[in-house]
Amino acid sequence: MFNKLLVPIDLTEKHQAVVKTAAELALQNGGTVTLLHVIEAITGLSQEEEKRFYHQLQQAAEKHLQKYAERLAEHKVSCQQRVLIGNRVREMVAFAGEMNADLILLTAPRFDPAKPMSGWGSMSYRVSVLAECPVLLVKN
Repeated sequence: MFNKLLVPIDLTEKHQAVVKTAAELALQNGGTVTLLHVIEAITGLSQEEEKRFYHQLQQAAEKHLQKYAERLAEHKVSCQQRVLIGNRVREMVAFAGEMNADLILLTAPRFDPAKPMSGWGSMSYRVSVLAECPVLLVKN
């Protein structure tokens, strides 16, 4: 059922649970996982600054994605990696459509009863509302 799995991640270390869940689903269905990192575009940089800046960020993102790809390989899960530049939510949703993702898996913040409205503006919430395919939120 879910063969093309998209797992957007940032450069933090909080994504172990979502990557593990993606691996389990991929193994059950013979699916593939695409790890995605979107570098937020920043306006106002000169072209020369922009090239250096984004190149450094892209190298860091590729190195970070590689760590998660190695974990997936340990479980014999087929994996691709992509790094894009742009508006994070817009790029995630657009890329999911381009790859015909069957499921997007996202790390999501846990509900905090002391701050009941804090998660409504999260990236995971925005992607879950805008995506055309199903979205699985994995609480960290």
